[in-house]
Amino acid sequence: MFPRAQLTTESGLIRRRDGALLLAVELEPQAGPAAAAAAGATSSCHRGSSSDTFPTSIKDSAARHDVGSDLLCLLEAPGSTSDLTIVATAGGPCISDSEGAEGSAGGRAPRKKAKTAPAEAAGGEGTCRRFDVHRAILAARCPYFATHFASGMADSAARELALPDTDPDALAALLRFIYGGELAVASRQQARTCLALADRLLLPKAVALLREQLLSSLAADSVLADIMWAAGLGGLSCGAGLLAELVDFAAEAAGQLPERDLQQLAAAHPALTAQLFAASVRAAKRSRS
Repeated sequence: MFPRAQLTTESGLIRRRDGALLLAVELEPQAGPAAAAAAGATSSCHRGSSSDTFPTSIKDSAARHDVGSDLLCLLEAPGSTSDLTIVATAGGPCISDSEGAEGSAGGRAPRKKAKTAPAEAAGGEGTCRRFDVHRAILAARCPYFATHFASGMADSAARELALPDTDPDALAALLRFIYGGELAVASRQQARTCLALADRLLLPKAVALLREQLLSSLAADSVLADIMWAAGLGGLSCGAGLLAELVDFAAEAAGQLPERDLQQLAAAHPALTAQLFAASVRAAKRSRS
């Protein structure tokens, strides 16, 4: 309420020409939920300068899985995208299941070309499989192939690359690891074969995973077979320390080792058998103390 004394033309509340009362009213509409949210977002966007938020890295948490799945699809169905065929041969020349018969002129008929097989097909001695792959993916994810492609060797730019003395099943498993980070082995035997091949292909992550799997699943009935396999790794770096751990486990389980496997180890590796015996004696002393 205004005092009557203030209702004058001098105060501006009374219009001079007709004596009308002048009032100024300010209306402020109430914001709804959507408008309030927008206002809050706007105010938060302007709280700092652009230098506070840039540079930034925006990541899709599912992208890595999606890329791996997409690359595995390319491996399984390369179609016309493949620019390289790897021919993996185990234990002999690359032939199909049936060789050509003798020709009438005394020579052999041309051998039937081995077909590209799916990753689940069985390998074995004297078998050959062809894998349609992609140079760019192999070069980016496998140091062995990156080095080979850049080496300038005769087959470094060839459309077909031969990998002799390579178990096809092991290569199939490792190609899936290279493309999509997936490493699946069907047996202990395949795990050993994959470990040796992963070492050849300079895949330290695969080597570490396979080594851990073998050591974490040791058993008395198979450790001597593991030892004989590890003894045959030669100069492969994956054998460093592995053989010693296998021998130590066998020494602790000396009373449970199969007699037949012990005889085979003694015949094939007498020095290693002596090492196992000495380790068993030490293990027995530790158990008594």
